[in-house]
Parts: sequence; C-alpha cells; structure tokens
Amino acid sequence: MVVSQREFMDMVTSIKQDLIGGSEAAESLFQPLSEYLNRNSGTVVSLLVTGAQHTQRRGSWDDDDDDDDVCPRSQLGLQDIDIEEVLVYLQLFKNVSVHFLLGWQEVTEYVCAVTKALSKRPFQALCGSTDLGFCLDGSWSGGVRVDGSGRGLIQVWTRQIQQLNRVSAAMATAVTSAYPSPSLLLQAYEEAKSEEEQRKLLADLTVKGGAKERRVGPELSNRVHRLMTSQNPQLVLD
Repeated sequence: MVVSQREFMDMVTSIKQDLIGGSEAAESLFQPLSEYLNRNSGTVVSLLVTGAQHTQRRGSWDDDDDDDDVCPRSQLGLQDIDIEEVLVYLQLFKNVSVHFLLGWQEVTEYVCAVTKALSKRPFQALCGSTDLGFCLDGSWSGGVRVDGSGRGLIQVWTRQIQQLNRVSAAMATAVTSAYPSPSLLLQAYEEAKSEEEQRKLLADLTVKGGAKERRVGPELSNRVHRLMTSQNPQLVLD
C-alpha cells in the first residue's frame, strides 16, 4: 500500500485518537485498511510512505527544510514518540510494516525486491524439503560428477539401481558390474528367449562383500526388470 507523507500523518493522528479513546477517530486511510485486515486475517501489509524527507537513521522525524506546510506536526500536536508508538502498534497488532521512501524510484526498487524474494520461495521450500520418496538419506545422495569423457556414468547407473527399496550399494554394484550401462541391460533383455528368462536374468549375479557369498536373487531381478521395461508410469516397483 503506497501513501503520501501527508496521508501517513493523518493515519498516525487517527490511530492515536483511536488508541486513546474518548473521541471519534479522525477519518483517514487507516479505516479502510483496518477493515481489509479484519476481513483477511493473517494478511501481512507493507505500507510505503513516499515523499518522506526524513528517515529513522537520522534519529529525527523532522523535515530537512522544516516546512510545516508539508508536515504540520506542530499543528497536529504529534511528537516523535507518537509516531514510534504507532509504528509499533501497526507492526505488532496489525501485521503492517512501514517503509519510508524518498520517491517512486525507491518504491519501484522495493517492489522488485519483494517480487524477486516471493518468486524464490517455492524453490527454496522444495530445497529444504526431505519428503522426496526417491531421494534417500545418506552421503551417496549428493550426486556424481560426470565429465565430458563419460567418466562417472557408471556411478550414476549404480545409484539409480540403489534408489530401489532395500537395495544396498553392493547389490547395485553387482548389477552394474555385469551390465555397465542401461542400454546393455536392455539389449540383454531383448536377447532373452522369454519374459520369464528376462525376470530371472540378474538373479544369479554374485554380490561381493560380506562374510559369505550371496546372490542378487529373483526378487530384485524382477524389480529391476519392471523398472527397465514397464510402460506404465503408475506402476509400483516395490
């Protein structure tokens, strides 16, 4: 909400009279603003005061040229403490933040800054979310660097298999060691004589590591087959 300095001073007077009580508050833009906030609970409003020749940084609310025609505080009986009280009241009880700007150039810069910040909020919220079912916790989930020669693709392929539930790094490595790329695995599926043979293609692969030798097994072999060949995007692999 953009208001002039004169309109803001009228709002300060109206709010002070309303807080003191005993007399009817002077008419100002505070009345429609207050009605809007009552209808829209929880809304945060930024009040931009333009044409202000004073700033809080200078420690004074006086004009540079002390022109009472621009801001006749002496006629309104307003003190610095009055304005400070109104600012606190607006911030705490109305969720209204007040910003004093010199002109429309600063208004434009403020609107651009707020718009940029709001546009980044959905992305930042997703970055901070850990509710992605396909992104498991652990140091391996940080990504793999792949250079121009293709170095690192085998690690990407291994981690793709590892994203399946209950698949350890050793089991994924067993699959990708036998078939170093997805295309080689698809080619092996095409060369199989039956779909049953395709499902069991990976079952007898040896998983290295551990005290005793073990196999990939038919259950994981079947899940990898569904992952690589299914045309149904709604299919549950697990």
